[in-house]
Amino acid sequence: MTKVYTSELKSPQLPRSSIFHYVFPPKQKGRPHQWYPTPSPKSISFIDGLTGKELLRDDIHIRALWANAGLRIRGVKRGDVGMIFGPNSLFWVEALWAIQAAEAICSPANAAYPPPELAHQIENSGTSFVMVAPDNVPVLEKAIELLSPTAKAQLSTKRIILMCDYKDKPPGTPYSCMQELWGEQARPRQISGGEEKEIAYLCYSSGTTGKAKGVMTSHHNMQCQVQALYSCHEKLFPSKDKILAVLPFSHIYGLTLTIHFPLIYGVPVVVLPKFDPETVFKVIEKYRVTFFFCVPPMLIAMMNSPKMAQYDLSSLRGLMLGAAPCDAKLIEKFENLFPKVKGYGMTETSPVTHLMTLEEGHTHKGSIGKIMPTMQGRLVDPETGKDVAQGERGELWVRGPSVMRGYWKNEEATRGTFAAGGWLRTGDIAVADKEGYFYIVDRLKELIKYKGFQVPPAELEALLLTHSKIADVGVIGVWDAEQSTEMPRAYVVPSGGLANLPKDQHEVFSKAIVDWVADRVSNHKKLRGGVILLAEIPKSPSGKILRKDLRELAKKDVQKGRQAKL
Repeated sequence: MTKVYTSELKSPQLPRSSIFHYVFPPKQKGRPHQWYPTPSPKSISFIDGLTGKELLRDDIHIRALWANAGLRIRGVKRGDVGMIFGPNSLFWVEALWAIQAAEAICSPANAAYPPPELAHQIENSGTSFVMVAPDNVPVLEKAIELLSPTAKAQLSTKRIILMCDYKDKPPGTPYSCMQELWGEQARPRQISGGEEKEIAYLCYSSGTTGKAKGVMTSHHNMQCQVQALYSCHEKLFPSKDKILAVLPFSHIYGLTLTIHFPLIYGVPVVVLPKFDPETVFKVIEKYRVTFFFCVPPMLIAMMNSPKMAQYDLSSLRGLMLGAAPCDAKLIEKFENLFPKVKGYGMTETSPVTHLMTLEEGHTHKGSIGKIMPTMQGRLVDPETGKDVAQGERGELWVRGPSVMRGYWKNEEATRGTFAAGGWLRTGDIAVADKEGYFYIVDRLKELIKYKGFQVPPAELEALLLTHSKIADVGVIGVWDAEQSTEMPRAYVVPSGGLANLPKDQHEVFSKAIVDWVADRVSNHKKLRGGVILLAEIPKSPSGKILRKDLRELAKKDVQKGRQAKL
């Protein structure tokens, strides 16, 4: 019998517009989905946490229309893909809304990408123009060198825009800055007739079987997510609250919770380009930040910092933890210092599917909360495809209007992710208690999550097998309790066999492999879990790596007190 979990809360009415007109509505009556007041155009929307520079709501709106004029002159048209490549900044926010005003698709890229990974996203997405931070230009230029002739031809000099003021434009650069885009306001048309289901964002999500895939998030997906959040999230007050944005805007978690959500609420957002514990403390104290969307490793780093006691963090009344596992022990450790909201989500669901209030967080430790309004959930036995009984483990399946349209140019992956009836298989094993609170207890997928960032084992394995001194390899995630995150670990068979490698060379060999990988991958994909040498990689008769056997080896290593030497 199918058991479908739904929210006890009433689902909000859902808009049918572009994301641009949802956030910056035209002056008209009859918006039934809007039971909240539109924030004042002169309200402060974003604050640079390092400089104090402010960005008003009206600034974002008007500059987006100005920039749209410049993008049109450069040949950008509806449906083109525009990339944003750089760390969090006020310019990042302006770039996003310029792309949306141009009726283009926004494809944000991880600011820490090395050239090969950036090139993959450019090539796969069909990016035809890029908004880039000046410091990221060298990586972009190297990535462009790796592109096919067709992809390279799309990115002419005039289609690369620097995210900076004219006065900060590097001397001698051939690229325009954002201010040079500005022209007479060019307003996007209002969409109708189901066009709200067209793609608004292409965030890239790593999978278990290779390179990152573009997740097609429609205008409707994003709007439904924000509408649902507004209906069940702890209430925020524009005159009292401030949100800290240190999560990467390029990640769907940061994109939704620290850009779209606050703009609808009218709550100011304090922006930091990257996470640093002491900088976070300073900003919370200076701006009296009240809400912090984060991942568990950030809290671990903050708690371990000797600087924490030197700052007044009393303004902080809420945290939302997401994008990475968070066990009950960690929650208990923080409970005396921080109230919390803990949510669950993934890139494919825009990203939140479950949520708790602050009060619920105190009484249901370790839970990801109840299913949100507009969403449905099931717990399914992955072997039989049948729903499990209450209290039993099952794979979490979700369905709702904020679930992605599918993977960009990858019908096979889309079919493999969705079950009949439009249910998205999350790959996470969960249980639900009798009150409807969900708990993640395991992961069906092989994906590794390092501090909220996804690391596909297959990608690391493919890279390692190109090393001349490696015969075979298997990669898994190993849990680090101190940092509350998984770390990628490689089990390696040396060329020539383990028996032929002198024991006094094992540590040197492992360290060399760790360093070799570190030079070739993004920061979050480094082998922080180390390299362990084996005589052979456990495999099934069909040749598939038996990761469960590698995980058993990792558990035994922990019991023996063995750690990889990094």
